[in-house]
Amino acid sequence: MKNLNVRKNALSTLPLIAFMFLLSGCIIDANDDEGTIMYPVEFVFSMQDAAINGDVASVQFSVGNVTPNVVDNGVVLAYFREQGTWTAMPYTFGIESPDILAVDYTITMGYAYDDGLVEVFYEASTPEAPLIDQPDRRIKVVILDDLAFARQANIDLNDYEAVKAHFNLAE
Repeated sequence: MKNLNVRKNALSTLPLIAFMFLLSGCIIDANDDEGTIMYPVEFVFSMQDAAINGDVASVQFSVGNVTPNVVDNGVVLAYFREQGTWTAMPYTFGIESPDILAVDYTITMGYAYDDGLVEVFYEASTPEAPLIDQPDRRIKVVILDDLAFARQANIDLNDYEAVKAHFNLAE
């Protein structure tokens, strides 16, 4: 009777073992013909090119790798260069008043994407914020066409260096 229970337990775990074996073969390759990941795209967000509309200053960039599949199933990750590191967007800066040590207003650096384009913007918490005085920024986007699979990779998508290392991205 003891052998029967061992065999029954072994057979009940067989489907789970087979499923785990199948999952272990799923590997993201930066050079995969299916395009699981596209290489990073880098550009400069320049206030000279920005359209200012009230409390928002934005620039649209044509990015052909942002396909309908990316829009529906993937994600575009965006980072800006600040003090020697790539910082994930959106990111909010507190601007202090020169008179008192308190935040006078905030400016958020954010982005949006759609088929064929990425829009980068500064958005102020008040229309009185001098957006024109904001610095130009180097921007890098990483385009993943399968967000669910990227999340399974168990990496911090907010950390550009971790994304770069995991997906073996070229600079």
